[in-house]
Amino acid sequence: MSKSNNVRSSQLLSPFGVGQIVNFPKELSVMVCGLSLWDDKITEAKVNRGTDSINESELRFNEKRLEKLLEVDYFMKPFEYKTSGAKNNHLTIPVVRFPAWHYCTNSRCGRMREVPLGQANQVIECIDCWDGKSKYKSKMIPVRFVAACPLGHIQDVPFEEWVHNGSIPNDEYEHKLSYHTGGGSGDLGSIRINCTKINHKTREQERCCTKTLGGLMNIRKEGEEIFDSALARIGFEKGEGRSFEQSNPNNDNPSGQYCKGHKPWLGLEGVNEVPSCGRHLQVLIRGGSNVHFSDIQSAIYLPKASKDADQHVLAVIDQLGIDELRSFYEQDGGSVILPAILGTHSVVRNSFITKEALLEGVLKELVIEDIDKDYGDLSPELKLRFEEYEYILSGRNSENSDFKAVVENFENYVGQEILEKYFDCVVLIEKLKETRVFTGFSRINPSNRLDKSELSNKPVNWLPAIEVYGEGIFLKFKDSAVDAWLNKNRHHFKGLLDRYDSSMQRRRPQDDPKNVNPFFVTMHTFAHQLIKRLCFDCGYGSSSLRERLYFSDNPESRMNGILIYTSSSDSEGSLGGLVRQGKSKNLEALVSNSIADADWCSADPVCSDIGRVSGQGPDNVNGSACHNCCIVPETSCEEFNTLLDRTSMVGSLDDKDIGFFS
Repeated sequence: MSKSNNVRSSQLLSPFGVGQIVNFPKELSVMVCGLSLWDDKITEAKVNRGTDSINESELRFNEKRLEKLLEVDYFMKPFEYKTSGAKNNHLTIPVVRFPAWHYCTNSRCGRMREVPLGQANQVIECIDCWDGKSKYKSKMIPVRFVAACPLGHIQDVPFEEWVHNGSIPNDEYEHKLSYHTGGGSGDLGSIRINCTKINHKTREQERCCTKTLGGLMNIRKEGEEIFDSALARIGFEKGEGRSFEQSNPNNDNPSGQYCKGHKPWLGLEGVNEVPSCGRHLQVLIRGGSNVHFSDIQSAIYLPKASKDADQHVLAVIDQLGIDELRSFYEQDGGSVILPAILGTHSVVRNSFITKEALLEGVLKELVIEDIDKDYGDLSPELKLRFEEYEYILSGRNSENSDFKAVVENFENYVGQEILEKYFDCVVLIEKLKETRVFTGFSRINPSNRLDKSELSNKPVNWLPAIEVYGEGIFLKFKDSAVDAWLNKNRHHFKGLLDRYDSSMQRRRPQDDPKNVNPFFVTMHTFAHQLIKRLCFDCGYGSSSLRERLYFSDNPESRMNGILIYTSSSDSEGSLGGLVRQGKSKNLEALVSNSIADADWCSADPVCSDIGRVSGQGPDNVNGSACHNCCIVPETSCEEFNTLLDRTSMVGSLDDKDIGFFS
């Protein structure tokens, strides 16, 4: 961004990732640009200030597991705007001004005009109502509405066509729009667009036409498929009897306005050099949450070195990779190539460790047998999650890395009998590092994901990412208890899972069905109850805690565990309050209170009855779960607050026995 308009680095993944509209103070609205334009910023800085002014190694980092999964070479931290230091000063994230339509804040004027994409940081002032003498001009601010399609394209609302009910007349007049808000309820019908026509020769003005924005956001759809929209009806006369259905969609109205395929986050090239899309447009509020959903892929850092390895040796292995270091060693037995590469590493140049000590430490790690497990036909994402699951359960009681986990089997725990009934163990993760990568985004609905190729004008071999540090509690459910519950109660949740499968098939027909069973619903709901209880007991903000679900019913990769963790971009992480809740005196109370919280909702019996009869939430893919009892902030949940049902935990009002914890 810039010195005056900035956001935190972590926010440039979510909620302000590539393609998102950022609303700054003083009514500045911009869109974050694509990745190739980030590269252009670095190139521009090298040209203007010299190649020595930029140190790209400070911006780049590696996470081998995610690089392999996402098929990139490295990750890049969003630029921090800074003015001090020897390198990387004054780097800004590229943005374009969007939406283009602005209007004058002078209520007697309201003149509208389109501002070019490139004028991202300029103050836009109105000259139509300026008397030519006053020191100040009226400010122009962006309109509140944009138009988008499910494929992620976004453009300005076609106000000119809307007010004229078709194209602008090709006559001897210049047509100018003005934007006026009236009193009343404040709905779209109270906003009026006027068109004034100005004679080219005499400059005389007269009213051309006027129209409110009432009905602007109207659409008609079957499932997720829009077959008619207000913008597509432009050109139809009021009262004209035209009826459209899914079998007879309004897709070819000559005067109708359809998606132009605009991708303004790619700059002028994304607007002027793209093919038309032709899909129906949906008008959205500029600051609405459905304008942009970030797609984030994350992984927990798993040290690849032994527990007693020096932290600087570990850093080198993480950056270069153990396989790469082994290949250097094997070329000449470690006599020349490996020492030369290690001798030029930054940890040696900065005197954190001597070249000899680093070489000795690396050689010690290379002789340890590296057994690459065969995970069979597991999907790449499931394999990544299963690696973490096994690593967490194995524990790592070491202070020399960014991962420390202590496995506790409830010996000497308060409430040991209750805990052992449902769980095998708890893992207290005192230190963890998570890499979060922005891989794409969607609009209107979270399932409308764009491919990562849409993030750039040209191919790039990196993605934006951040590293965060924190702590967490991991609970491993007892497989025998899970199996016994499933054998007895699986059928009670068939309707919920069928609705979920139908919803996913309708929204994302190209994706493979998600492999879940009723216990996933139990585990997910329990994770939300833990988050809510931890917020109450520890004072955490609800959005500062996250869940990470480890689930698979594949016998070769079975997982039944949840990780509740908190993290921040500070390298010190958090202060230990979360781990303390998993210790011997506190865990049983935490679990018991979380279960008790699920037993009753302030919206009961309505919440329970609706969940049992028809389901609730988007597409009815939740059971007895509403904002009063189960919903957490979107940033805390991996499943967009779906597949939740308190009944799976504690049973229904009529039958308590069907709950896992009953």
